[in-house]
Amino acid sequence: MRTVAAEDAIKPESRPTRMTTVEFDLHGYYPGDIYGGLLTLIVRQAWEMGAGELVLIHGHGRNRGIVPYFVNTNTGLLGLAVRRTLKSSLELRQWIYHSTINRGDAGLTSVRLKPKSAPTRTEFEL
Repeated sequence: MRTVAAEDAIKPESRPTRMTTVEFDLHGYYPGDIYGGLLTLIVRQAWEMGAGELVLIHGHGRNRGIVPYFVNTNTGLLGLAVRRTLKSSLELRQWIYHSTINRGDAGLTSVRLKPKSAPTRTEFEL
């Protein structure tokens, strides 16, 4: 039986911790940015941070008391671009669970990420 010296033991503060949720605010971006690869960068970096869930805040786009659909707003189109890309991109499937896209709230979209054993990033670099 091998004994471990106190200095060789792993200290709790040095253990990598798994972040549960990471949020990214997309206000100020356009749907063309999403289709141009921005969403791929965000999802990959969130996965590298060790996040279990990524919440993309894109704004509601509807429910402003204005009818018809998405009148004079980019946030509705931005939300559609985010959700369409998450559903259809084969590249993103290496980092996300494809069937876990949550569209329950009109102003955000969340998705579960696949686990990463050792996070390599602490913040977004865009």
